[in-house]
Amino acid sequence: MALAPLLALLGTGAGTGIGAGVAHAEPRAGAESGATSQAARLAERLREKPVYLSDALPRAVPRSAAPAYTEQARRTGVPTYVLVLPEGAMDARGDGLLAAVHDRLGKRGLYVLLDGSGSSVTTAAYGVEVPAEDAGRATQFELPYDAGPLETFTHFVDVLRSGDATERAEAALDSSRTAGNEPEPLHTTRTDRENQSILSGALIAGVPLLLLGVGWYVRRLRGGRGPGLRVLVPVAAGTAVLLAAGAAWRYDDTRSDSDPLPTARDIAARGERVADGLRRTPLYTDPEAAPALSPEEREELARRAAKLDVPVRIAVVPMDPEDESGGDADLFAQRLHKELGEDGVYVVAAPGENDGVHVVNYGAKLDDDRLYEQTEDLRYGPGGEDPEPLHHRLDTVLRAIDRTPAGPPGEPYLPPSPAQDPAEEGELEPLFSADMAGGAALGAAGAAGGLGLTAAGLGIARRAARGPGARPDVAGPDGAPTPDAPARPSLGWLRRTARRELEELGTAFGERGDALPESGRTRVWDCLDTATLLLDQEGDSVIDTDADAATLATGVTLLRAGSAILRESGDARRADAGRAEARRIRHLCALNPLHGPSAGNQTFTWPVEGERASSYPVCAACRAALPGPRDATARDGAARATVLRLAPSWEPYDRAAGPLGARRGITVDQLVSRVREQLGVH
Repeated sequence: MALAPLLALLGTGAGTGIGAGVAHAEPRAGAESGATSQAARLAERLREKPVYLSDALPRAVPRSAAPAYTEQARRTGVPTYVLVLPEGAMDARGDGLLAAVHDRLGKRGLYVLLDGSGSSVTTAAYGVEVPAEDAGRATQFELPYDAGPLETFTHFVDVLRSGDATERAEAALDSSRTAGNEPEPLHTTRTDRENQSILSGALIAGVPLLLLGVGWYVRRLRGGRGPGLRVLVPVAAGTAVLLAAGAAWRYDDTRSDSDPLPTARDIAARGERVADGLRRTPLYTDPEAAPALSPEEREELARRAAKLDVPVRIAVVPMDPEDESGGDADLFAQRLHKELGEDGVYVVAAPGENDGVHVVNYGAKLDDDRLYEQTEDLRYGPGGEDPEPLHHRLDTVLRAIDRTPAGPPGEPYLPPSPAQDPAEEGELEPLFSADMAGGAALGAAGAAGGLGLTAAGLGIARRAARGPGARPDVAGPDGAPTPDAPARPSLGWLRRTARRELEELGTAFGERGDALPESGRTRVWDCLDTATLLLDQEGDSVIDTDADAATLATGVTLLRAGSAILRESGDARRADAGRAEARRIRHLCALNPLHGPSAGNQTFTWPVEGERASSYPVCAACRAALPGPRDATARDGAARATVLRLAPSWEPYDRAAGPLGARRGITVDQLVSRVREQLGVH
């Protein structure tokens, strides 16, 4: 029919597509009647009810949720027809499918097509005046990535009724062009819930303990004057109760999405429909999906399948993460076998050009090893720039089955795991869970005494006295600067230090690098480049947010080693400058590599049970701080307090995974080499 193009020319139809477009090939010869069949079937469903939800998306769009979609459709104020289909069912452009459906339905109104992920909505208006295109564009940019199909449709209707769809579309488009203006997610993820539990635990434990510690410390400073434990303990307990109640109120989500939960009938519907079709013919193609086979190809393949020596059942249906099998074709084959109750070879093929063909043997007397060997490559799709048509791939499957010798009753190559229960799939862990205990431990550690608070206050005072931008260094006994570094650095301290010192070394190298001797310039660059590769593995010029303590500590160590080499190699006029820096800047401080290069050796017992006293390279400050050999107990205790320990286990750093681990007093060159080897960079 030519009605859709004619309406477009006359300006009576409008369409818009939101989200990722669906790639499609030009229809092959003989496929037109299949496309007509798809549009005709969907038009027939809309003739029965104005909202049609495919049975292939029960996890996100169960058919039992149709009343909710119908309620939103009524709010548009015009006749509205809604289709929700799997993405794999839409081989052509969405507005083209809507035009074909409208031609066959023959009714004016607003036509809406959604996919199961909620990321795509296509609209077309025929004979009604509504700002569908602008409402669709605003919906595209105003909603975050985690909006479900019903939320997307509801938002679209809200914009359509708002009276300012055009202004909102323009504003949303302008906002989307600015980095960082992405809409906030609508739902709490499992990672969010873990973070919420940890944060809540840290606050519930840390704040009361902080009150107790500060109160007790202030009382001591004032010579016993001030509130005592009889007052502080009830105040701390009351604070904990209030914080717990506030956390439960603030973080009250129980699910990670708002998709309606399917009924057992929703989950079983498509499997029963396909199984019923396979009872009548050995090859079933989903009439709701875009055609992947012409009628002639279907007849030929079905005829050949029926003539084979073993029963063969072929289902050509879209597979989607939101279907009853979670997108697992092997699991869908198992469902069909159970529904039909008939042994044989089951073949599940998605109609997409790049989708695989899954062959599963349930009881057919064939040599399984030969069967799966011949069809294994088909599971991963045709690939390439010119994908092999589905007809050819199914032809290959039938030939493989025909060539396979007889054998004992077959079994699946990899028995599929059961699909996750949809109710459990989106369920969040309770807020008061095991993660909260870990947060409580962190909170207790953060509020663990006046010494830590005093040290933090003194550190702030020192930084303020130096002025903004001053480097927090302390001088060793020989005058060489030793960077300040805590024995138990927090992730925040490591991240801030890495960010600051990466910028400082980059700036200094840019200003003074050309004046360095060749050997010094190369080693500084190696440290700077390797630290950058390690800390910014995503390549977005920002330190990776998921970098752990060992990674950050390794990066800071490289940056401080590079800064030390830069200082030692600064006098390029000395003929022996390169040899001098190579001689001086070699090993890193064994007790805390964050201190930078060593200044000599010191003997002590490593703070791990079973170790014996040994000589280790240490920095000037550590060498001066450790008592001499006559007081071994005090020396080893000082070493135990000084050694670098990394979160979350707070074991000595040499036990942590990564380049710093398992080597005490590593050289700068060894560390550079290890990091590059870990990153696969040579």
